[in-house]
Amino acid sequence: MKENACFDTLVERLIGCDPVEAIGLGGSRATGKADIHSDYDLYVYVTEEMPLEIRKQLFDGLFRIMEYDNMFWEREDDGIFKDGIPIDILYRRIGDFDRTLEPVVTGHQPYNAYTTCMWNNLLNTKILFDRSGRLTQLKQKYDIPYPEELKKNIIKRHQALLFDGLPNYADQLRKAIGRKDLPAMNHRAAGFMETYFDLLFALNKTTHPGEKRMVQEAKKLAVVPEHFEQDLEAFFSHLYTDPQKAAADLDRIEQRMKKILNEVQIVPGLDHPEDVRALFEE
Repeated sequence: MKENACFDTLVERLIGCDPVEAIGLGGSRATGKADIHSDYDLYVYVTEEMPLEIRKQLFDGLFRIMEYDNMFWEREDDGIFKDGIPIDILYRRIGDFDRTLEPVVTGHQPYNAYTTCMWNNLLNTKILFDRSGRLTQLKQKYDIPYPEELKKNIIKRHQALLFDGLPNYADQLRKAIGRKDLPAMNHRAAGFMETYFDLLFALNKTTHPGEKRMVQEAKKLAVVPEHFEQDLEAFFSHLYTDPQKAAADLDRIEQRMKKILNEVQIVPGLDHPEDVRALFEE
């Protein structure tokens, strides 16, 4: 998808700003999957903080609206171009981003969800400008095969978190369904699903693509539970309309994921509660 003129002007202005070390385009516009709903994810790597007044000058005349210094996830400016397309401008430092990735990619540290999402983000970033080549070097550093130890650690943690730990998402979700506690059902279902997909991508040694289009991306994987897409559709269609059926859908999702885990034999020994509890005591 061709970028708009305001976006091109913004990039040109940022390149002329001394603190800007590199610029990358992320998300669907970098991977060629953009549609009419897609926004811009622009990563601006800086060597020092860019003052607000400088940013206002850079953005002058390009946006309908701009919010500065939002800190909900990363430090960013969020705006809407004059043609109505939103943009998230995220400010990063290459050294900090490197230190964010190291514990996962080389230290094999799993998180509860989206473990390899930032790794995927870097690998799929389209570099628009790289003053000294450091962003290119960072991409090259992490352009490596998916570590087997990371895969094992994610699967071990997530089998416990989803099904076998004390507590676990599946049991908490069943309790919420049984109580017809709608906010808790939503909360636990979201937690379950983000961990479920993190496990799926790890099983296939594939970096996590992010929170959008996860079903479509998972359909490309070699190893997935039987009928996983139909099971997920049934679960979500029943969750707030027929709790009994939703509970049965959840049971089926659990059984089919455990079948995959048993087939690949990644996590021996998790049948014992003491082994599961030990995961959460480490």
